[in-house]
Parts: sequence; structure tokens; C-alpha cells
Amino acid sequence: MARPTARRAQARVSACCRRYDQGPSTGSGIPPVTAHRTQILYGCAGTFLGQSGLFIDLPSLPLLARDFQVSAAASQGSITAYALGYGFSQLVWGPLSDRWGRRPTALTGLALFSLASLLLLVVSGFAPFLIMRLIQGIGAGCGTSVSRACLRDVFSDRQLTRAMSFVAMSYAVALGLAPFLGGLIARVAPWRADFLLLALLGAATAALLSRGLNEVRRLAPAERRAALGLGEIALGYGRLARDYRFLVPTLIATFGTGLMVVYGAVSPFDFEKGFGFSPSQFGAVSLSLSVPYLLGAAIVSRWVMGLGQERLLRGGLGAVLAGAGLMLVLGLAGRFGAASLLLPMLVVTLGAGLLVPIGLAMPMQAFPAQAGQATALTGFLQQEGTGLLVAMAVGISVSSQVPLALALLALGAILALLVRAYGRLDPRR
Repeated sequence: MARPTARRAQARVSACCRRYDQGPSTGSGIPPVTAHRTQILYGCAGTFLGQSGLFIDLPSLPLLARDFQVSAAASQGSITAYALGYGFSQLVWGPLSDRWGRRPTALTGLALFSLASLLLLVVSGFAPFLIMRLIQGIGAGCGTSVSRACLRDVFSDRQLTRAMSFVAMSYAVALGLAPFLGGLIARVAPWRADFLLLALLGAATAALLSRGLNEVRRLAPAERRAALGLGEIALGYGRLARDYRFLVPTLIATFGTGLMVVYGAVSPFDFEKGFGFSPSQFGAVSLSLSVPYLLGAAIVSRWVMGLGQERLLRGGLGAVLAGAGLMLVLGLAGRFGAASLLLPMLVVTLGAGLLVPIGLAMPMQAFPAQAGQATALTGFLQQEGTGLLVAMAVGISVSSQVPLALALLALGAILALLVRAYGRLDPRR
């Protein structure tokens, strides 16, 4: 009897996987992933714009330091200022979208992002430049927070996780393509032309939303008034922050993103000053990091139902520790070059591609009634956490790859504790 029973169980799992891949049948009440293309496109565009603003000027940081006559460490303030605005603003954009609706809030944020991007073309002085980067980040925070809330409005459970894997893929594209484009722009035009490209992309996204984004979740007038009350907002955020179902996966996404942001803050000086790469050559190298992250996100999209979230998280953690360990071993052996730095980082990035999509999807899944606030607080913790990690990365030496490897291993150790905690929370182990 054991063999037929096993075959029946395997058949049920296979049928379930086929339903996951094809989407639910008509009349199920749960839309397939492809049923709301505008929400998915906005989710991808919001993430791409937000992360492009963070990464596009990485190849130009040495040029920025030269033009403003500041140190290399001070030039990284461009990343920190943007990340601060990007993260803190999401705490406001989320509740605003709950009250005023996703579409008008999204268009307001895009207008602010595009305007700040244009002003960055002409602003003079390093302090005003940082202020405009902060405002640009505030506008970008709307795209990330509101677009994810739009996804939670129309998807749940497996469809939400799968939709977030597409968002993670757009993050991967930004991770590699934004520095690549920034390097190309620095080669043929002043490095500030990066911001003109961002302004144009923001305007194009606004044009898409003005036509195709419809309101799905509408609040009654009394609910709208309560949604924007400061007391209710504070209580809502407090409930989320105290709940481990929210906090653990959010921290997994934060430290998973931190792996790439720490590398991104240090690597321009390694490659351009240490190895003699031009900005365009560094941008081309950065483009290769998109491949393993895309692969990790694609694995989540394809296999999350069959393998389960905890197994995928453990696989991602293993890749992170293996890549960081390899970087350390090569550094201790006296190796310090483009290959010894990049190849281990490709493995680390694969692990991040497995960790981050799951970490982003689960807080929204656990709190559907607080989708706006859940996405806002997730984005805040993710961006402010990575901004803090960038500030700490300023002290990492660029004369050897050992300090960077140790920093990545430390993040890997924290992720190991979080993945273990997640396994205890997840009843579907």
C-alpha cells in the first residue's frame, strides 16, 4: 500500500505545481499573475527607478569626489542621502495611498522624483547636491511602497510571492544595468547626465500609470479619515514592528539587500582606483551581477511551491556563505584583483536573489488589511538598514579584499540567525 500512496501523493504535488504555474482556474476568485499586468509593471518600474537612483552614479563616485573636491568617503554621502529619503518617505507614502488611493499618490511621487532629478543637473555645491539627492529619494520611496501595496491589493499567497519574484528581477536588472548605463554616460557626457535619464524614466512611468492603473481597494470615508490619523498610523506601525511574522522576513530582505549595497559602495574604488578600470568598464563588470540575481529570483518564481520557502532560504544562505568564504580565502592567499573579487560576489548575489523576494513577500502576505503600512515599513527598514550599512562600509579598506569578505561573512552570520528564526515561524516546513 505504501507505493500507491506515495504515487498518489506525488500526483497531488505535481497537480498543485501545475496550478501554481498556470494560475488558478476561472471562477476561483484569485486572479492569476498575468491578470493584472499594470500592477506588475508598476511594481517592476517602481523598484527599477528606486534602485537605479541608488546605483546609477556608482561608477561616477570618483568623478563626483573630484568635481566637488571632497574625499572618497564623503562622496558616498550621495548614496546615504538618497537612501535616507528613500526609506523614511515610505512611512508616509504608504498611509497616504491607503487614504487617497494608489494612483494619485503614485503620480505625486513620480512628479517629485522627476523634478528632483532635473534639479540635480544644475545644482551647485556639495551640500545642496546632497539635499536634492535626499528629495529625489523621497520621491522614489513612493514608487517602491505604493507599487508593492498595489500588488497586495490584487494578489495573495503563492501569486503574491510569484509577483514579487518579478519585482526582484527588476531589482536585478537595476543592480547591473544602472551602473552600466552610468558608466556609459560618464564616458560620453558629463556624469550628471545620469539624472536626466532618471527624470525621463520617471515621466515615462507616470504616463503608463495615468492610463492603466485603476483603483482596486477603496476605503469608506470613515476608514479614510482613520487611515491618516497619526495615532492610528503609529499604532499600526507598532503592531507590525512587534510581530515576528513581519519582522523576521523584513530583516532577511534588508540584510540580503545589504550584501549587494555594501559591495556596491566599496567596489568602485577597488576597480577604478585599485585595478585601473574606467567608469564604463566598471559599469560593464557590474552588469554581470544581474545574471545570478535574476537566476535566484527565477528559481523562487518557478520552485517556491514545490520546494517551499524555507528550503529556498537555506539554499540562498548557503550561497552567501560560500561566496563570502571564497572571497576571504582568496584574499588571505594574497589574491586581490578583478576576478578574485567578482567571481565570489557572483555566488553571493545568487544567494541574495533567493533570499530577498521571499523576505519582501511574506510581510505583505501576513497583514493584508495593512498592505500600505506593511509595504511602507518593509521599505523603510530595508532602505534605512542598507543606508546604515553603507555608512559603516566607509571604513572598509580598499587595499585588500579581506575586509570586504569579513563584512559579507558578518552579514551572512546575521542572515543565518534570521533564516533559522523564520523556520520556527513557518508552519509549512
